[in-house]
Parts: sequence; C-alpha cells; structure tokens
Amino acid sequence: MVDQELRRARAGLTQVIEPADALGVVGAQAWGPQRLLEIIEGATPSQQDWKALTEHDPNDEELAQKIRRNLGEAIGRWRRRNKYLKPDEALGYIARIGGRFIIPEDKQWPAALADLGVTEPLGLWLLGNGDIPSAETTLGLVGSREATYYGETATKMLAIKARQKGITVLSGGAYGIDAHAHRHALAVQGQGVPTVGVLAGGLDRLYPAGNTDLLREITRDGVLITEMPPGMRPNRYRFLNRNRLIAALSAVTIVVEARYRSGALNTANHAHELGRLVGAIPGPIQVPTSAGCHRLIKETPTMLIDDPADLDSLFGEPFRTDTTVAYLEPSRDHDVLNVEELLVLEALPVRQRTTIEHLCGITGLAVPSITGILTKLERHELAEQEAGMWRKQRNT
Repeated sequence: MVDQELRRARAGLTQVIEPADALGVVGAQAWGPQRLLEIIEGATPSQQDWKALTEHDPNDEELAQKIRRNLGEAIGRWRRRNKYLKPDEALGYIARIGGRFIIPEDKQWPAALADLGVTEPLGLWLLGNGDIPSAETTLGLVGSREATYYGETATKMLAIKARQKGITVLSGGAYGIDAHAHRHALAVQGQGVPTVGVLAGGLDRLYPAGNTDLLREITRDGVLITEMPPGMRPNRYRFLNRNRLIAALSAVTIVVEARYRSGALNTANHAHELGRLVGAIPGPIQVPTSAGCHRLIKETPTMLIDDPADLDSLFGEPFRTDTTVAYLEPSRDHDVLNVEELLVLEALPVRQRTTIEHLCGITGLAVPSITGILTKLERHELAEQEAGMWRKQRNT
C-alpha cells in the first residue's frame, strides 16, 4: 500500500506546481515528493539535496543545465503560491464527493503517462466509476467547439463504432466535438469504461458550465480526470497542457474538425511527438473548421479518416470484431453509410420536400456529390423524390 504521506506530498505539489513543469517533476524525482514539499514550505536545501540533484540524470543535457540555472527561481515561484498549499483539505474534499487522488506509485497509474518524461503529471484527481483504461484500448476524439452538423455526425459514427469494438472514447469535456464524443459513447452498451473526460480545472469546478449535466453523467458510467486539485480554475495555459494528457492516454487520436490553428491541432501534435497514431476527417474546403484537418493531412503523418471502419486498421486485430456490444438504437440499413452519405440523409426532411441546392447549403457538399448520394439513398429506399424534390423515406 502506498504511504499516505507520499500521497499527501504529491497532492500538495499539484497545488503549487503547474502541469508540465519539468523542474517540478525532476525536483520530485531527485529529492522525493516529501522533501520537495518541505523545501517549498520553507526548508533550506542541504548540500546533500544539491548533490542528489546534481547526480540525478534527466537524460537531457540541455534540461540538466536548465535545472541547475533555474531550480532556485522555481522554488521561489512555488513558495509564492503557498496560500494554495492545503493538501489535507483537498484530499478530504475529493474523498467526500466519492473521488480519489492517484499517483505514479499506485498500481492503477496509467503506464502510458511515463512517455511524457519530465512532463509526466505529479498526480491525477479522479471522479467516476472505474480506473483509467489502458491507452491500447482508448481512442482520443477531439475537435472544434464550433462543431458543424457534418462534424457532429462524424463524431457520432466514430464514437459508436469505437464503443461497439469495446474501445473507450476519451476527450476534453468541452462544447462541440468533445461533448458529442462523450454523449454518444455513453449511449452504447459495451465492455469497459465508455468514456473519459480530461479537464483543465479542479473537479469542484466542472467546466464548461453548460456541460455540467453531461460531465456528471460521465462520472456515473465513466471517469473524469484532471491534474488540477479542487479549487483551481481552468485557463488557457492549463487547457494547452491538458492536451498532452489526451494524447498520452490514447493509442489513437482523431481530429474531427479544427480551425487552421486550434487546441485540437495542439493535441494532435502532442500525439505525433509521443509516437501515437493520428487521424483526421476531411471536410468541405470552404468551411473553416475543416482547415485544421486538411493541414494535418497535408503536413504531418496523419491518416485520412473517411469511414468508421478505419478504426479496424488503427486498433488492429483484437478489436476487429465484437458481437457482444450493441448500440441502444436498433441496427438499420443506414448504419453502414459513410460520413457524407449519412450527412445528406440526416439533412433530409421527413415531411416537406427539399431541393438539392438547399441540401448543398446545409451539408457543404457540391451538387454532383449530393446527386450521387441521393441516388444511392433512393436505391436503398432511404430517400424518395417527386418532381426533383427530396425527403426521407417514412420508414427510415
């Protein structure tokens, strides 16, 4: 069993050391979390402490020099945050709400986080049902907060496919693509943890507020995790550093929609640096939230994703089939449609008919593409036309 003083020390370190601070991680490695906390609380580092730091090898000479030059300044910075140093209060709060604080010394600590090296978290605050699943069984699904109907549909298809294969869907709990990823993963009955939300603030401040109900639902069937202790607000810096956790905890990261510069691309870049697989869904060329995906496909070793079945090749043979898992809705003919075909089907009205030009405006697809897709939908008795006007078949 892990020493509770060690857990307390690491909890305290998360209250004064920001995520991805390599100086804090190396200090905890060289001196031990408890001694580092003592120094932050006011103890003077001894000659033995400095000797231990000098002998600690971070396998990076540039980093070693940075540590020697900047650790004293960093200690001063952490000491100035002493007003936040209340580990017992934080641990008590997380226990009262049914959560827990895990550390690298715990058996349930995700081994994949070691790939982050000197930016590995000092600890993680958890709330929910179960442990963090292995990266090998996890899909990171991220994208724009300004999700289009096209992006929402693609996210739904990928989340459902992943859960049907017993793969956990992991995302950041934000509006747009993140929320759709969590929501549709929760709607699938299957093995393992359905979804994991990685947050940028404390678990007493579920953010964004508009997703509070969804985030609480995740805690009933999945897991919420964060590096930030209770009481800490999310900010831009913490969101960006949160993204490295999404990348590290997922074997595959897929960007559904993203602007040319966006947080989702930041997540993809972290995944590339960690040697993880990355995919992106192409979209209409005139839509800004497609620009980031196209940039990834053009400029980086990113797989173009145009069919949920691509998860078969990304995750390999162990996840190729799973007959024990079923979506809550009954299987229908249109479940096998690709992204663009399902997009057009969902855009068709049920009662009144609409024109091809109107469908172009909704979907962002060109007239030839729409025409071909409508022909296929009609052939499969999913759509019907009269005098060039289209609607869904009544039984779809």
